[in-house]
Amino acid sequence: MKLNQIIVLFILVFFGITIIINIGSTQFPVNEVSYLDDVLESNGSLNVVTAIYLDYRLYDSLFEVIVFFIAAFGVSMVLNKLPKSTLESQEEIDYEYDAVDMRMSISGNIIFFLSLLFSLYIMITGHLGPGGGFVGGVIAGTGLLVISGNRDVEEIETELKKMRIHLIEKIVMFFIPASGFLGLIFYHQGLKNFLPAGVPGTLFSGGNALLFNLLIGFKVFVGTWTILYNFVRHRGSI
Repeated sequence: MKLNQIIVLFILVFFGITIIINIGSTQFPVNEVSYLDDVLESNGSLNVVTAIYLDYRLYDSLFEVIVFFIAAFGVSMVLNKLPKSTLESQEEIDYEYDAVDMRMSISGNIIFFLSLLFSLYIMITGHLGPGGGFVGGVIAGTGLLVISGNRDVEEIETELKKMRIHLIEKIVMFFIPASGFLGLIFYHQGLKNFLPAGVPGTLFSGGNALLFNLLIGFKVFVGTWTILYNFVRHRGSI
């Protein structure tokens, strides 16, 4: 077994043992007012949906992120075992980038920039209005899909690797479930908000909502690109 596999297994076992040890002291609310009536006081989010999926039902959202991570990882792992596309060789394919219509190139860059801008906006304000990390990540990934229409996907992947995007993705994927330990340690409740609820209607409100929306959005964005890149890289061989 490889070292990284041992480390991942150790982390999972440690996480499971910690949950089992703390489950007896976990404080489950009984006969309290419905969180739909108490959301501003207990969570601080104006968007009740965000309060539900990033606080009261965060376990569901966490495993949705894990499922998406496994899907992207599975696509990458399976396709990497296949031979590269017969069209992948630069000697066999002429991209003719100079012949790409200037309007398409400019419009693609503009759409990509606007997609990133809009995705950041709805991730940052997801606890104040419609939006959130999942939809924000999809919008950013769609923008990257558009720009890949007039740029070589290998060039885009190289630039992303230089920015350590995939390393940051792994750190984010580790931090989201690991943050549950803070709730277990300080509040005896896994994945409980460890940031203050703040003043409803302000940017820094909603507890962990702002942080988790950004982290989930980033994860979905990178996962979307990973799937796209691997399918394009092996086009013609699957």
